[in-house]
Order: sequence, then C-alpha cells, then structure tokens
Amino acid sequence: MQLEQSAPLEHILGQLMVGFVILDGPAMRVRSINPYLFSLLEEPWRSSQVVGRTLSEILPPEMLRSVEPWLRQAYTGRETLHLDDIPYEGFLETRGRTYWRITIEPMQQPSSMNAQGGQAPGERLLVIVEDVTGKVRSHMHIEAIHYISSAIAGRFALPHVLERTLQAVQELVGSTRCAILLIESSVSGNEPRGSHFQARNEDDKEQNGSLRVNIAAQKGLHLSSQSWQPQLGEHLLLGQVMRTRRSLVIPNTNLRPEIEFPLLDDDGIPRRPGSVLCVPIFEPGPEREPKEGAVLGTIEVYHRRVRGLPAEEVELLEQFAQQVGLAIQNARFFLQIDRLAQDARRQVRQRENVMQAIPDGVIIYDARWRVADFNSAIRQLLGWTDEVIGLYIGEALARSAAIYPEGSPSIQGMVTDLELYPNDKRVDEFKMVGADGKTYAMRRSKAPIQDELGNIFAYVVLYHDVTEQTTARESIEAQVIARTAELAQRNQALEEAQDALELEHSRLGLLLARLPSGVLLVSANDNRIIISNRQAAWLLQAMGWNSGGEAHFDDLDVASERMVGADIEAFFRGIEVFGASGSMLPYEEQPLYLALHKGEACEAELHITQYDDQLLSMLASAAPLRAADGTITDAVLVLQDITNLKALERAREDFFTTMAHELKTPLANIRAHLSALQAKDYSWSPDEQLDYLQTADEQVERLVGMINHFLDASRVEAGALRLDLEPVLLPELFEDLQERLEALISSSNRSLEIHIAPGTPAVLADYELIISVLTNLLSNAFRYAPEGDTVRLDAIVVYNGHEGSVEGVELRVTDRGSGITPERQAELFTRFSTFAAMRRPAADRPGQPATQKRGSSRWSPATGLGLYISRGIIEAHGSKLTLHSAPGEGTTFAFVLGVASPVKQEV
Repeated sequence: MQLEQSAPLEHILGQLMVGFVILDGPAMRVRSINPYLFSLLEEPWRSSQVVGRTLSEILPPEMLRSVEPWLRQAYTGRETLHLDDIPYEGFLETRGRTYWRITIEPMQQPSSMNAQGGQAPGERLLVIVEDVTGKVRSHMHIEAIHYISSAIAGRFALPHVLERTLQAVQELVGSTRCAILLIESSVSGNEPRGSHFQARNEDDKEQNGSLRVNIAAQKGLHLSSQSWQPQLGEHLLLGQVMRTRRSLVIPNTNLRPEIEFPLLDDDGIPRRPGSVLCVPIFEPGPEREPKEGAVLGTIEVYHRRVRGLPAEEVELLEQFAQQVGLAIQNARFFLQIDRLAQDARRQVRQRENVMQAIPDGVIIYDARWRVADFNSAIRQLLGWTDEVIGLYIGEALARSAAIYPEGSPSIQGMVTDLELYPNDKRVDEFKMVGADGKTYAMRRSKAPIQDELGNIFAYVVLYHDVTEQTTARESIEAQVIARTAELAQRNQALEEAQDALELEHSRLGLLLARLPSGVLLVSANDNRIIISNRQAAWLLQAMGWNSGGEAHFDDLDVASERMVGADIEAFFRGIEVFGASGSMLPYEEQPLYLALHKGEACEAELHITQYDDQLLSMLASAAPLRAADGTITDAVLVLQDITNLKALERAREDFFTTMAHELKTPLANIRAHLSALQAKDYSWSPDEQLDYLQTADEQVERLVGMINHFLDASRVEAGALRLDLEPVLLPELFEDLQERLEALISSSNRSLEIHIAPGTPAVLADYELIISVLTNLLSNAFRYAPEGDTVRLDAIVVYNGHEGSVEGVELRVTDRGSGITPERQAELFTRFSTFAAMRRPAADRPGQPATQKRGSSRWSPATGLGLYISRGIIEAHGSKLTLHSAPGEGTTFAFVLGVASPVKQEV
C-alpha cells in the first residue's frame, strides 16, 4: 500500500527541476536521489548506481570538503540550514559559473521502515538543491549595471569606468583575468571621440596596420604586459573582430599559435592564456543597431586552462561591451535615463527595480518640476512618502524632514540653472541633516532628460552620499594645513640655516683666501690637492712648482685653481728640502707624509732654495682628518713663510754678538784707565790723571748713548714714544744742530750746506727728537759722502695746490755718495739693519780716494737702530720718512713737519 502511495510522489519528484537526495547519517550514505539531481552528477556516476554509496565515494574531493561541514552541522545540531546563492564551477564549459540554493533538513527515520530494513532507528538528512543561476545572474547584472552607471553618471574618467566594468565582469563571469583593449585612436586624453568613428570609412580600415592597441583596463595580467602596445592586425583578436564584427571564442589557444595575447600573471610567472573569450565594443549611436557602429575595442576574458566558454558568458559580455561603448562617449547613464523615460509605461517595474538598486538618491521631476518618481534612498534621506508624488519641487521639499543648513545651494537656483543651462553639468556639494537625524555630506548633480527631438520632458537629480569622502578630505585638508604650516616653519628655519651656512662658507672662503699662511687640503687616497689658497699657490710656485710645464702665474687665484687635483707627493719628492739642522729631509720624514700615512699631527722647519737661488724658509704643520670609523681621509698642510723671521733671528744674533763686542770695548777702556790710575807703582801727573779720567768719561757717555738707542727703539716698537710738541723755529734749530755737529764736520773732511727760505714758518715738533733724527741722518751722510764733498740740509715749504695754504715744511738731507740698491732699501728701516747690510758683499764707493776703502755699512755699526728709531719718531709726528736713492746717484732722506699755525701764500 505504501509503495502505491509513494509512486505518484516519486513521479512528481522526477518531473521537478529541483534536486532531492536523502542521506543516512552519520556515514552520509545515499538513501534516495531524484532524476534531476542524478543528471547533474559527473561521470561515471551519471550512468551508475549511486544509492547505497557514500558522498565521499561520489563527490569530487573539492566539493566534498565544501559541503561536508554543512552536512555535519545539520546532522549533529539537528538544525535546518538554508544556504543561498552558492557558486559552483563544475559546469564552466557548458554553463559557466552557476549558483544554487541548498536546504539541509534533518528528518526522523520511521521506526517501521527501520524494522523492515533491519536497521536501527536513526536520523536522515533531506538535501534539496535548486538552480538559482538565472535569478542570481539577473540580480548581479542589475548590480553591475548600477555599479557601472554610477561611475558613468559621476565625474569620473574613462579608466575608472572601465575598471568598474571589469570588476562587474569578474563577479558575473567568475574569471580573475580579463582586460579591455581599445584602439589608440578611439580615445584621446581618456575621453571618447565618437565623431571620429562616425566619419570612418573603408579607406580607414586599410590603414589599420599603422594603429596600435592599448590595454585600457586589466585585471590579472602580468606586469610585463602593462605596457603591451602591439600594432593592430590579424595577429590580434581585435583585428579579427574588426573584420568579422562578432564575438570570438577560442577554447584552446594552443591551436591558434599565430594569435598574440597579453601574458597572464600565474603567481608571478607570465603565462599565455589557455582559453579566451573576445567580445567587440561597438560605437553606439541613437539611430543604429548596437553592432552597426565602428569597432572601438574588445572585452577579453582569459582562462589559464583550456576550457569551453558557454554562450551565456558571451551574451553577458556583449551587454557589457555595449556599456563600455556608452562609457567611451560619456553618455551611458543619460542614455539609460532617456531609455527608461521613453519606455516608462511599458517598463515601470524594470525602472523601479533599477531605481531601488541604485544606492544614490534619485529624484525624477517632470518638465514642470513636479515629483515624478524617487527611490528608497531619497525616501530614507528626505523622509518622503508617496504623497509627494505630483507636488512641485518646493512644496515637496517643504514636506521633507531633512534640514538644510544656511548657505546650502537653493532649490530655485538649481531649477534656474537647469532651465537656463540645460547642457551644463553642474554639481553642488553641501551638508544636510537627514530625516534620520544624521549629518550627511551630499553631492547633488542634475541633468535634463530629452527625447529624440531634443525636447526636455523630465529632469533627474542625484543625491550622492560623500560623507566619508568629505570627512576624510576635511581631515586631510586639516592635516595638510597643519603640515604646511609646519613645513613653512621648517623651510624658514632651513632657509635661515642655509643663509647662515652660506655666510659662514663665504667667510671661511674669504678667510682661507686672505690667510697669510698657505693652506692645502690633501686627499689620503691619491695624495692630490683638494683645496689650495692664494698663499699656498705663491709658496709652491716659489719652491719651483710647474703645473704641466705652464708658466709662472702672477694671478694667485688662477694658480690656486690650477693646483687643485695635482699630486703634492710627487712635487715634494722632486725637490730638495732641508731641515732645521741643515741636512736633507726626505719626504717620509716631512709633516705631510706623517699626517697622511701615520696619522701624526706635527710640524717642522723646511728650507728650500727658490728658483731665483734665494733661500725660502717655511714652518710646515700637518694634521690628519679622520672619518667616523677612524680611517684617515685627508690631511691639512699649513705652510708659513718664516724667511724674514729667520733672517731677523740671524740679524738679532749678529746684533747681540756685535753689541756685546761694542759694549765690551768702552768698558775695557774704562777699566784699563781706571786700573792705570789705581796702580801704586806708577805716579801720574795731574794732567795725565785728568786725561785718563776724560777718556773714561767719554767711554761712559758712549755707553749711555748706546743704551739710550736701545730704550728709544723699545719705545718706538711699543708705540710708547712721548712727544713734547712746541713751535720750533727752523733757523734756530739748524744753528743749534750745526754747533752740535761741529766736531763731526771738522773731522770728516766734508762740509755742510744749509738752505732755508726766508719767512719759513715755525713747525710743530719735539725739538730734541727732531735734533736726534737730523743728527742721525747727517752722521750717515757725512760717513758715506765722498771726501771733500758737501752734504745739504734743505727746508722747503710745502703748499696746498688748491687752497694755496701752507701744509708743512719738508726737511731733506742729501749726500752724493755711492747710493743704496733697492734690495738694501727694503731692509734699511728694520731693526738691526746694519747687520743685514753687512751680510752683503763689500763694494768700493764711487768718489772715494783710491788709497782708502770704506765699509759697506750704510749706517752706524754701533747699534743698527738709528734709522729704525728715526722712522718711529717721524711717524709719531704724523709724517713719513722717505728715501730716494740709486747706486751711483747719492741718497736723499726727507720728511714733512706740520706748521705751528696756518699761513697763507703770498702772491
């Protein structure tokens, strides 16, 4: 009886397009299965008996791992599971990715059936499998349409729209590798150029070989294919599609080796696709079929393995290709709205579905700005009900629970903009409080909807929620403002530091250039000069530097620049250098070598013969420069010219030697005379005693004069010479001077001529100091003038050439002796200059008698300080002691003294 009752039920189950299977747990053994589900099994089970088999025997391992947890959950938990929209790729070659609704329900096994079957009572699972692929694809298709249309409706560039298209293709088709290829002339600046293709003709097709193909958007391609730009031709699917104007399906690309494909990314490895689906993108037009327009490009779906491609995927991609064509013209969204408006009476339900699927708020107004339709997003945002349908825009918004802050774009302004500028796509951004009490940042865009004749019959207004973007943007703007202020402060500090650094650098550069010592920075790697200053260039040239055989450089700046990069070690090794002891000093013992190679900071005296055979003495100091790790990178070499200092030291040594001898002579005379007077074995007459005492007194006076010279020289050098200035009448001074020098004049066999103009004004001077200066100058003149010759003393009034007033009186002492060479003139006014002159070879003085030879000294050998002190006295008076002389032409010393009171020149 039960069999008779179950027969109709099995017949009904066999006719249903729903799969049923009853499983015995816990082994999950098939108890019963209907024909529909049985037909879905893979071979060999489709032609074998499956009742009594376990699922682990029937199902593939991948599928078993997916469904077994659900079955165990329903069996052990005794709960019913409803699984919706489960994707399955077992029918890829025939149907593509499919979607299923699965219901798993535990059911109690009847005790009578258990008894008849010899089994103990237990649980069974009823599994119901329903194919919902069409429904899911429709839903996903609608979502994809919304996803792409939202990008087209907004102010997005074409790449963004294409990326959204590929995202929708991935979700619908299930392929992770796809691309949109466009002919390079189909877009310009990522914007469509539809008019170009409307004028394309057959002649353009003949020139396709010069065009290239660009990957406008891609997913899953290898990095090496990102810049893939092949020429358009038959070796590409796009070239074949342009010829056939239909979609191409290649299940196995190995059979088409002549076709070139972009490479896929297989875990970082570039691979050629196994199968490809290529759908053409046609240029849409209002009065042509979808496939009548020019081919703009293709949508290509790639699979890594060889597989079949169902017709459903082809149809789906062809629909997306149409949307991409609309996106290239940047008009798909408006064409959709136009199409929906034209078919409003026939496709009301479809429009409602599309409206409700769009997440943005959409309001459609008629030509008189009455509310025609709105979606659920507007219902939630504004709090509208169906009662606002047909109301004018102002009245409808007045019934809204939303609050618009002050400063928001007015509704009347939006209406006016659309009426006056229907084709001007303007976007308003503002903040508002929605009907739910939340604050939103909205982007409101509007556009007219026109019929085929261009007449506006409706308006569409979109409310796009950009709260998150606005919040993020405001946060970023605040951060940018703060960071900009911070950067401005840092830039200012950096500029100040840079200015200070540049100033310091310029100061250091100027200091280095003007240092009296030579400074060289030498690299430890190759011993080459990195930095050289002017004094270093002068010293190196004086030592015989010859840069590449070039001539001596008078411009020290040029010379220092030419020395940069030269090998300083080779130079020092090529010249003879003597140490302080006078012995040869090898380069390995010189300070630079010790600093570069041993890291020692040291100094030493270097003596080198110059190119003019003069001795050059230098004090060389070197110190190493180390890196952070302690290695020697460079060395600093400082060269100080001590030639004059060494000469002065030698002169001072000679001076003290001579002074000791000179002081010894009068002291010996004094002692000898005094000892003679004290001798008891001699008796001296009063005249003889007086003579001895007078001689001793003269020697004491000589000692006092020598000591006074030393004191005057010290005062001159210290700048402590004190003047007792008073008006001095030169005639009286000359008369006194002549009396003091009378003994010298009479004993020298020479004469003195004094020339002073009448009315010569009195001068302001220290009487005794000027007497001492003139005494020194005249004594030297009498010593070097030829015998029998005349020495002149002149007083010449000096006038101001512009005003005619007396500026001073110039005193001149002139002799016609042998003269002084320029070399000796440079040393004449230095301390101990007598001994500097004594180092020169002696020479016969012109005009001297042949039987007499005079010494070569130009001044008194007593101290060598006479001219040095005289110059100091004259400079203390604010004047300058000048010398005019040449060998064989005599010598003139002169200085100018200021007048005691201003005097006008008489004409």
